[in-house]
Amino acid sequence: MLTRYYTYSQFENYFGSVVKSLNGSILKNLEIGQSVLKRSVYGLKIGSGKIKVLAWSQMHGNESTTTRAICELLASDDLFQIIKNIELYIIPVLNPDGADAWTRVNANKVDLNRDAVSLSQPESILLQKVFDDFKPDYCFNLHGQRSIYGSEDGIMPAQVSFLAPAGDERKLFKRARTQSMSIINDIHKKLGKEVSGIIGRYNDDFNINCVGDFMMSKDVPTILFEAGHSGFDYSRDEATLLLTKALKIAITSVSNISFDKESTWTNYKAIPKMSANYVDILIKNYKATSGNQSLSIRYHEQVKDSCLYFVPVLIGINRKEVLNGHRVIDLEQDQHFKNDLIVTGDLEIYSESLNIKIFAN
Repeated sequence: MLTRYYTYSQFENYFGSVVKSLNGSILKNLEIGQSVLKRSVYGLKIGSGKIKVLAWSQMHGNESTTTRAICELLASDDLFQIIKNIELYIIPVLNPDGADAWTRVNANKVDLNRDAVSLSQPESILLQKVFDDFKPDYCFNLHGQRSIYGSEDGIMPAQVSFLAPAGDERKLFKRARTQSMSIINDIHKKLGKEVSGIIGRYNDDFNINCVGDFMMSKDVPTILFEAGHSGFDYSRDEATLLLTKALKIAITSVSNISFDKESTWTNYKAIPKMSANYVDILIKNYKATSGNQSLSIRYHEQVKDSCLYFVPVLIGINRKEVLNGHRVIDLEQDQHFKNDLIVTGDLEIYSESLNIKIFAN
């Protein structure tokens, strides 16, 4: 099993064992290109159905949940039943250098999800080549979102989220986009009762430099999958399970898609929009000389010695856009606080009595 953070060599070992259990292939036969730092990028093609689905994960190196979900999908007992009508092409980690360093960008400090037109990076060129050669009927663009998103009213966190990207500036509802919406609606319907937060809907502002928008502009139905956060799931184990189920639903839905354009759009719009209104810890009623204050704390993720650490950082005081926290502490009601809040010069914030400290995953 893969944890939230893993070195790329750890990924290769685990993915290699999963692949070998499927068909006896070895990784060197699956290399489709290399990253900036000459790490291997792998592509796995399974199934022989008439519908082609291309899925890629971890184009942002610090978004590993969907890669773990892909591995869980491949290890599932019902895999070949799910893909019986599908030819599935998977790139499990598009950005191995970023994955190893736990950074969003690649080794040249370029965001691959803003490189769809420029194609300035070897990883971007590789994905485009696979897209051109494979000619998918559907694309699954797999990502992970930060723990800052919730419903617009701030009541519930966004544990998983989706988007049918716009394929043009006018955000027209062409057939490809409507097909993507139909699949997302199916996921929302079947997965909705299993989330502890909400299933959210991303903003659909068009950016041709984003890979999903670019592929939708080519009239290929594309779905953005986002693994989110709820509660204390900083390991993203719960999110991995949900994304595995979402992938299975989506693949099955692709095989049986049927939709009415008007009802599809109505049901898609009914999925709650998200807003960046959450923090990891929200402290209310902290007594200061200027009066009671609300303190917003976000965990900064750092990798050291192959371990992922979460460092609490004070990001603001009385921030109006912050409506909730995954942990909320009201100091007017808390009986444990011993006035031991410490803020360092780097705005790291600690309290022994409130158990606010660095922890590892």
